[in-house]
Amino acid sequence: MLQVLKLVRAETLRSLLLTVRYPLELVVGLGIMYSIFMGLFLGASALVRDPQVLSASLDGFVISYVMWFFVISAISRLAFQIQMEAQIGVLEQIVLNYPRLLLLLLVRSVVDFGGSLVVVAILLLSIMATTGKWLTVGAEHILPLLLLLVLTVAGIYGFGLIFAGMALVYKRIGQVGSIVQFAFFLLAYLPIEQLSTGARVLLYALPLTLGLRLIKLIAVQHGNVFSEGNLVLLLALALDSALYLLAGAAVFRLCERQARLDGRLGQY
Repeated sequence: MLQVLKLVRAETLRSLLLTVRYPLELVVGLGIMYSIFMGLFLGASALVRDPQVLSASLDGFVISYVMWFFVISAISRLAFQIQMEAQIGVLEQIVLNYPRLLLLLLVRSVVDFGGSLVVVAILLLSIMATTGKWLTVGAEHILPLLLLLVLTVAGIYGFGLIFAGMALVYKRIGQVGSIVQFAFFLLAYLPIEQLSTGARVLLYALPLTLGLRLIKLIAVQHGNVFSEGNLVLLLALALDSALYLLAGAAVFRLCERQARLDGRLGQY
């Protein structure tokens, strides 16, 4: 436990130092995400002529976009760090100092999630200030929202571990990650309830789609996620995310073992 706390402190300090030393990366990243949203928003405004219809659907539109930001962070951050550390030649040193590489990546996931919360808060405030549509969430809904957010993102980090393992073996996988991020973007806005029963069951097996449904239930409809009907969905989300996280960890361990056997940890 003490080792984990030391890792959390070291990774938090590393993340803060990198942000302070390279602030332009954060500013440009926020600017790009904000610009993409404004392009989508202006395009939707041009297509939907009725302001009442646009206003009614804007809350869900914003939430879907914000959750897609978490997808980008969870999927790409771990693999990007592996690629950069291999490229600058420090990956082998990190592995020698932290033999339990999976534990290190799990700690990084927790730290990155905390940083993503701050970035998302800034992005969300900027979006709401621009559109004039403010999400109204009561104090009693904050903890359930955080719980749903943690459960949803935990499952997505399972995909992040898979791509981190691929980065250990193949080093450069940027295009594969981009395709998956785009696929999740489509899932975030796909009208799942209008699909067939089989397609709904298949898509709700993904943590993002089920998590989005429950988050919108609280943030948009101000419902109760702990009610009898929704509690089943909450438990399904928890089980779903746990399975994806375990699967991601298993794939990463296999890729790590292969990279060690092939001697690829010290090569780029």
